[in-house]
Amino acid sequence: MLKIGEFSRLSQVTVKTLHHYDEIGLFKPSHVDKFTDYRYYTIDQLPYIHSIMALKELGLSLEEIAQLMQENLPPEQIRGMFRLKQAEAQQRVREEQARLAQIEFRLRQIEREGMMQTVDVVIKRIEPIYALTLRRVFRTAQEREAASRAITQAVADGLIMYSGGTPMALMYQHECEEDISDSEMCLPVDSSHTPTVSLGEMGTLTLRELPGIESAATYIHQGSTLPLNEKNLFLQRWVLENGYKLSGVWRILFHRAAWDNVPSSEYMTELQHPIERA
Repeated sequence: MLKIGEFSRLSQVTVKTLHHYDEIGLFKPSHVDKFTDYRYYTIDQLPYIHSIMALKELGLSLEEIAQLMQENLPPEQIRGMFRLKQAEAQQRVREEQARLAQIEFRLRQIEREGMMQTVDVVIKRIEPIYALTLRRVFRTAQEREAASRAITQAVADGLIMYSGGTPMALMYQHECEEDISDSEMCLPVDSSHTPTVSLGEMGTLTLRELPGIESAATYIHQGSTLPLNEKNLFLQRWVLENGYKLSGVWRILFHRAAWDNVPSSEYMTELQHPIERA
């Protein structure tokens, strides 16, 4: 018979872990002294504790290990448990590969620029929302500003019951251009909102559901919107160099903009590009 400390050294399983396994009924000592409560083990128990540790290395939980070792499970159920662990391990590998690609991209940027690149990209899942939208080809910055003023006035006049979400523009071309842009201005509202709102000569806002995005590469820019095209091109390069491809219509979210009566240095804009694995 081996005392718990001796068995711990032999099996390389801590005394604390052996106590825990005993408490949950996974691995009990061969004998417990009824007077001292000392636990004793035998050499014959080494293969059993070894099997437990091997299964832990495969990522199985203690509950799953107990099922495997204490129940007479059918082979198909056992295969199912290991297939699940296989899928989980493969997902972790994909996540680590993606993280490695991002680190390598950042290193390349440091080497190119000679300094820490400040464009931080995060992959997000975007939920669907309802919005009043106006799509048109804006040929000048003045046209876009006039449309924004018309929407702001409609909100002030009570024609639009703004939900408080983030105003955005859906972009139907790959680059931010200073003048011509095919875009859709979107103002979040409740799904029960009036289906149309007239903006006079600027057109008509129409209620629709903006679909969710399963995976979007996003970047938040602070300050003037003038460098947005450069930042957008950087974001696109990040997507391609990290093993993704652009997928669908991208968005510009205006977290803080001119209509908030703040200087351009305080603007906050978010770029969102739908992506999928290449």
